[in-house]
Amino acid sequence: MSLSHLSLKYFRNIEALTLEPVDGVNIIYGANGSGKTSLLEAIYYLSHGKSFRTPKHKSIISHQQSQFIIHGRKTLHDLSIPIGISKSQSGDTQLKIQGKASRKVSDLAQLMPVQVITPESYSLFFGGPKERRKFLDLGLFHVEHEFFYLWQSFNKVLKQRNALLKSKPKNYFDQIKFWDKEFVRLAEQINKLRLAYIARFQSHFFDKMCAELSLIRDINIQFNAGWKDDESLADALEKNFERDSRQGFTSKGPHKADFNFSVDGNSVENIFSRGQLKLLLYALKVTQNSLIELETDKQSILLIDDLPSELGEDTKEKVGQLLSHCRSQIFISSILSESISAVVEPMKRELKMFHVKHGNLITR
Repeated sequence: MSLSHLSLKYFRNIEALTLEPVDGVNIIYGANGSGKTSLLEAIYYLSHGKSFRTPKHKSIISHQQSQFIIHGRKTLHDLSIPIGISKSQSGDTQLKIQGKASRKVSDLAQLMPVQVITPESYSLFFGGPKERRKFLDLGLFHVEHEFFYLWQSFNKVLKQRNALLKSKPKNYFDQIKFWDKEFVRLAEQINKLRLAYIARFQSHFFDKMCAELSLIRDINIQFNAGWKDDESLADALEKNFERDSRQGFTSKGPHKADFNFSVDGNSVENIFSRGQLKLLLYALKVTQNSLIELETDKQSILLIDDLPSELGEDTKEKVGQLLSHCRSQIFISSILSESISAVVEPMKRELKMFHVKHGNLITR
């Protein structure tokens, strides 16, 4: 199910633009500030209901306009599904799927699994656990139907528990004990899904990616559930109650989970070069998309912003070999179209080039 049509209005410096991408690899090239990254951002927004560049929606709406509008069409065989999202200056969001209004961004996300790789994506290694949980849970959202409901329910209980820890009403210890039963029940189900997904992810990662990248053969992926392996979550909550009460938040649970990558006990961010980390990042993203496609009927989308950044010719070729395992629809931005020929060559897929200049598509 690929994105066969994309149209934007008043999105950053793009007044109006229509794109008809191919199912394979789409190269968007142009000078800095031309609007090429904005096209990737719009595709991401159409899936996630937010930008990967800024949390401020007003900065995305074109100057002196009241809103931006993004329309797309997902195509599967003979079925065409129109989708759309608009955002006003006041923050009002309108979603449409097959002509019908929707209130949930998750409905759009279910239709379009989208991942992005940018020069800032190193945060998966150097950032906090939140970045890695976000990566992990994106895969779970698409392959495990109950995960989203469990995660929403858990966060409601977590919010309730934290509110009690902060306000400390009369008999709040007894109230927390009541909420803890539901907290533990939901947390254990979430953890079970995460562990099963990571096991499948590792199998796919080492089976498929090792053939292309010798540097990942010795990598160890370690998962931390958010509490110690040798104790129950119920015991961890009880043991940390006094500290949580002082701090006003819950310190143990799946909201504190993390997973790390190491070689011989050393974190990869401490021993890998920037180029090696970039290759590992591509391997992880390709594995995630491939697993989503293997376990669902969805075709994922991979957005790659400024692909040549920090990549030598040899590394570009290795990226191309990694991407050759990826059946996702791919969008790549670059200043020069020629600079990514080493990446595109090994992929052997349908290719389409789009030249963007001053927010407009330049036809040859």
